[in-house]
Amino acid sequence: MTSLARRLVVYFVLLAVVPLVVGFLGLTAVIKRSEQRRIDEGLQASLRSATATYDGELLDAQRSAERLAKTAVFQRALLRRDRATLAGFIADSPHLRLNSGRLQIGKVPAYATERRVEIVGTEGPLGELIAAIPLSSSYLDHLAIVAGIPSNEKLVLAHGDRVLRSATLSSGRAELSESGAGIGSVRLNGKDYRIAVSHPVTTRGSIEVAIATPESRALHAAFLTEERLLLPLLALIVLMGTIAFLEGRGIVRNVGALATAARAIARGHLDERVPVHGRDEFASLAVIFNEMAEQLEERMKDLELERGRLREATLRFGEGLGASHDAVQLLRVVVESAVEATRAAGGIVIGPQGERFVAGDPEKGKEKSEWSLRAGHEQLGTLILTGDEFGDEELEMVALLCGHAAVALDNARLHRIVEKQALADGLTGLANRRRTDSALDEEIVRASRLGSELTLVLLDIDHFKEVNDRHGHAAGDAVLKELALVLVHSLREIDTAGRWGGEEFALILPGTDTGGGAQLSERIRQTLERRRIPIEGGDPVSITASFGVASFLYAGSREKLLAAADEALYRAKRAGRNRVESADGEPVDSGVAE
Repeated sequence: MTSLARRLVVYFVLLAVVPLVVGFLGLTAVIKRSEQRRIDEGLQASLRSATATYDGELLDAQRSAERLAKTAVFQRALLRRDRATLAGFIADSPHLRLNSGRLQIGKVPAYATERRVEIVGTEGPLGELIAAIPLSSSYLDHLAIVAGIPSNEKLVLAHGDRVLRSATLSSGRAELSESGAGIGSVRLNGKDYRIAVSHPVTTRGSIEVAIATPESRALHAAFLTEERLLLPLLALIVLMGTIAFLEGRGIVRNVGALATAARAIARGHLDERVPVHGRDEFASLAVIFNEMAEQLEERMKDLELERGRLREATLRFGEGLGASHDAVQLLRVVVESAVEATRAAGGIVIGPQGERFVAGDPEKGKEKSEWSLRAGHEQLGTLILTGDEFGDEELEMVALLCGHAAVALDNARLHRIVEKQALADGLTGLANRRRTDSALDEEIVRASRLGSELTLVLLDIDHFKEVNDRHGHAAGDAVLKELALVLVHSLREIDTAGRWGGEEFALILPGTDTGGGAQLSERIRQTLERRRIPIEGGDPVSITASFGVASFLYAGSREKLLAAADEALYRAKRAGRNRVESADGEPVDSGVAE
């Protein structure tokens, strides 16, 4: 077997067999993940059905309690403290129990969600009826039937990540994913199960409803799919191998004939010709070999024409630079185009901020040519080329390129200035309302996709109108600038501070929960409270601010997030100002940072 034949075999293995095997392995992994995802989605759908059914039955129990609480006979028995009659009513409604002072009738379940209904008579409150559906093993079986849970899925109870022992399954600790979806794996009765856990559904015991199914379901489905794919894959490999063998043998024979003719031409035997057989690519290559001698002179002319086309293309390329607003990309294009157009050994371009971009090898070459990239009075960079020799044509081309590059760089500089002005508040330098809205939308999309925390803080300067009325609008501007400075120094790089409108500001805090946002707001509040802001022509003033904090995970949508933060802000205003309020009611530690 020749060297070429061996290489063809290796290429066949690398280009055909290996990708097919790797693709098959990757496909099997995708199939397994797809089957597991399908089962996870089924578990979540069944879990939603079970919890919805449980909530419905609990609502029915509550309505029964409300009807019983309004029954005149029941109220008269309660006034008489007739325990026997009351016990009869409660016995007819096993999901209810009575609590009236020391009189208590009915069982208190270990795990259940309770709904309390107050019993109000003509003389005032008489007690309360408590509707509760206990989460027992028998009730879970009933719930599975009513909710239509498939037979290969089992309803169980969980406490946090601990699955509680049931009549048919042992207890175990679930390894839930960190995405917050409540999906994970657990080992029960010596077998691996896929499990979906709901949010706590009980007011007594803090218990969640969970649904489990054997993980072998996904493995079995994936195995059947892989088995159906394996046989066609093996047949395809055999077919490709046969075709590659036949084609390879013909390629080796044709290449050998071409090599013999090429060696003869290399020794100067230009009358040597390659036999032409057929009309395939090798036949075309043989014709090209035979025409090589006659086309040498024509090829030289073509090269001269190609050089002219290259010069024209370079000039057109330089004119097109003015359409770009990326200064970094422009500098890179300038040095690469200049080196290519002049056939220089290497080049360096230095930007206005000290940026350096290198093309080729600037250390080679005896001659150095330096060019300034200047537009008007603006120095936008320096281009340095090195080579053995630069002719007038090359220097003219570099001059044209530098002129176009300077215009493009100046356009990019002006574009950056205009873009910054369009997105920044002119007084404070913070993001304006448009940019703040855009940043909030971007962070909401990211938080929704990743399931991560996102907190919005709205803050408003207390009694800002009095500052303007007493000290003038210049003092109000100084206060706004000082607040913006405090915000910039208090936030991380990933946070966004923007002027929401007037004296109201917004803070967007990705990766931060409500507690973290409240603590940051408290630090800013304390810092601002201690500041003495100098006023031109007057005594320094002190200001305070009120803060409203809301979490996207708590709100659930952009509109609700803004409404929650706004409501928390107004709650802080109504509570006396100079304070931090959270939308979810979490207390704020006023001594968080000194």
